[in-house]
Amino acid sequence: MDAVTVRSFMRAKCFLTVVSLFCGLRLTAADVPHTTIDPSFYHLGDSVVPQWSEAPADPSGFKLEIRFESKANAADKTLGLTHRDVDDQRWNITLNGKSLGQLQKVKPRRDCYYLVPAGVLKNGENVLRIEARRSQDDITVGGAILYDGTLRDLLNLQPVTFEVFDQYSKKHIPAKITIANANDELVDVHYAESPKTAVRRGIVYTLGDGARLEVPPGRYHFFATRGTEWSLDKKTVEVAAGRGAHVQFHLTRELETKGIVAADTHIHTLTFSGHGDASTEERMVTLAAEGVELAIATDHNHQTDFKPYQQKMGLNEHFTSVTGNEVTTKNGHFNSFPLPPGKDIPPYKEDNWVKLVDGIRAKGAKVVILNHPRWPDIARGPFGRFGLNRASGDRASGGAFTFDALELINSGTLQPDPLFICRDWFALLNHGERITAVGSSDSHTVGNVVGQGRTYVPSSTDDPSKINVDEMCEAFLQGRTTISLGIILNATVNGVGLGELVQAGNKDLDLETDIRAPSWVKPRKLLVFINGEAVMQKELPASAKLRLPAQAEDGWLVCVVIGDGVKNPAWAIKENYTFAATNPIYLDVDGDGQYTSPRDTASARLKAAGNQWQAVEKASDPIAMQMVALLRLKATPTERQTLDERIRAAAGKRKIFSEFLRYAPKR
Repeated sequence: MDAVTVRSFMRAKCFLTVVSLFCGLRLTAADVPHTTIDPSFYHLGDSVVPQWSEAPADPSGFKLEIRFESKANAADKTLGLTHRDVDDQRWNITLNGKSLGQLQKVKPRRDCYYLVPAGVLKNGENVLRIEARRSQDDITVGGAILYDGTLRDLLNLQPVTFEVFDQYSKKHIPAKITIANANDELVDVHYAESPKTAVRRGIVYTLGDGARLEVPPGRYHFFATRGTEWSLDKKTVEVAAGRGAHVQFHLTRELETKGIVAADTHIHTLTFSGHGDASTEERMVTLAAEGVELAIATDHNHQTDFKPYQQKMGLNEHFTSVTGNEVTTKNGHFNSFPLPPGKDIPPYKEDNWVKLVDGIRAKGAKVVILNHPRWPDIARGPFGRFGLNRASGDRASGGAFTFDALELINSGTLQPDPLFICRDWFALLNHGERITAVGSSDSHTVGNVVGQGRTYVPSSTDDPSKINVDEMCEAFLQGRTTISLGIILNATVNGVGLGELVQAGNKDLDLETDIRAPSWVKPRKLLVFINGEAVMQKELPASAKLRLPAQAEDGWLVCVVIGDGVKNPAWAIKENYTFAATNPIYLDVDGDGQYTSPRDTASARLKAAGNQWQAVEKASDPIAMQMVALLRLKATPTERQTLDERIRAAAGKRKIFSEFLRYAPKR
């Protein structure tokens, strides 16, 4: 069945006490005249969901139509609906063909309210429709009630106004306001929308100068934040009937970022990606309020230009915007920038990755990033589909990797293990790939924090409105960037920075780290990796200057910091950790003036040893791993069987061999 049609008639108006539960606040709408349009509940979608008790397990399609008798309304009324599991999909509500908006995005079953403007109802039969534009969600919806009066009347709403100041300059600054109850659960806010706000449940993004909202009387926690580099201010306020409240916040810049700028390379809008919920105008406000300084527009197969919106809203001073494209293919998604605004998009239907990346570059892109390589899950993401050996960096299919970077942190699709994607990346670095790691947010909505995952890029200017895009692209290509999820990390080895070559020789290495986090984030552990092996682990805080023993061969060095998760509703992270990582510093140990990867070192040693197994046994773990990969790659089926037996025999003594066999492509 494609739709559900229900006919119910209003027989009498009754006066009842209606009790609604708003995230821990019990609100009573006493003596509010109302009529039940239809008390039933319906399951809309396309999947069987037996656990929902209020509606049938079997779905009824993606359209609900309720017909009812009423009289024309000379004044505003309010429609009450109860629904659950409304996620990314847009469920449009119309009454007699007039839009009442969309179902609020809520996961648990909740009562929600929608304005019915004067003149929408008519005498006789009226038609209420709820329908989805795309078929992804399964939801329940029902309990339709029509209330006399506005939402203000129903909930006894009270005004609350806000101002957000820089503590030192005393000037208004853009910020995110989060509104929660005593249990730190987000609550509904009302009448907060304006041309320069972005509003969702429990969230008001503002430019700082006099935002306004309305809530029922009660005790609330209000938070103000401005991204990674700023403090968090919390106010607990009793909003009383008839009085409302005025709240002032003062934020301080806690992290010094001179010489680097905050970039988000993965940003969406509903306007041009067609899903999520952030309009382009709302996205401009969220970018300014989260302190993103380099904003890469990456709508799906569309080249969005933020500049006209940014200029119209007077936000040029806050960030530099760049037109990009999330080139969305059936084999993977690639953020690419800069690209010219308009319709001349890259060849997203191309299956071959090499031809695809060549086609992207032909359109003008200087940087191509492989996005969320383990999304939608470990097996079905690009690395899983192409059979990446997480130990050696070999892959069963998919061709060469010619993209420039990959998302090490995507705050919209985090893995439970903070080091999971690191291990993929480490294997590729050992394989000889020079791939830069980046951090991004992949934000499609107002509620998913844009810039939560971000990349810090060295810049010759600290003015966010005058960032040199070509300079930024070159820094990405050279790997001079650092990855952030609530923590900023930088490092040098013997005074040499990220992406550069250190003349290491056979001497100990002087490692200096710079770890920064706002007061509301707690870094806990520093890990140092050389060629994928953890050579040092320090609990934090620790000395910024550390000594590492001399290395036996060329290699790369990466530092990682892991911290506590953020539970605060103002900046809650999907997984229970914060994170930062550097890109590699390359070590020239043999003094030939260049870096040689573990793969190339393994190849040279095997050639010198006549491909003898004894050379494998003598090699360090990263080199031995590449040796067995090369031997297996060149072996005939019969030779491979003998080699695998030898690898299995050696696995009892060295873990790397069991790891190799665990991920080895099946041929």
